[in-house]
Amino acid sequence: MSSVQPIPHAGVDTLSFRQLDQLNALPKGSCFKLFKHCQSQLLEGRDYFYLPATEHQALIDQLKLSGQIYASTVHLVLLTRDGYARLRELGGSQL
Repeated sequence: MSSVQPIPHAGVDTLSFRQLDQLNALPKGSCFKLFKHCQSQLLEGRDYFYLPATEHQALIDQLKLSGQIYASTVHLVLLTRDGYARLRELGGSQL
C-alpha cells in the first residue's frame, strides 16, 4: 500500500476503490465489480467498511476533494488491508 496514501478509518488503514484501481493499474470500476462479485465472502467491519452518504457526507466530500475517491462516489466502501488481501485471493488474476 505504499504508492497511495491510506485512508484511516476506525483505527485501521483502508483504501478506496479508486486507490485500488490505481494501485493495480486497472480501469475505473474494476475493483468495485470484483468487490460486488466477492462481497458475500467478505466480512463488513473486518474486510471492509460501508459508509452511507446519509451519515458520512462530510468525509465523502473531503475525500472527493483530495482525489482519494471517485467524484461519482455516493456511498463509500473502504477496504482494509485484510480485505484487500482477501479480494486479491478471491479475484485471482483480476488483481
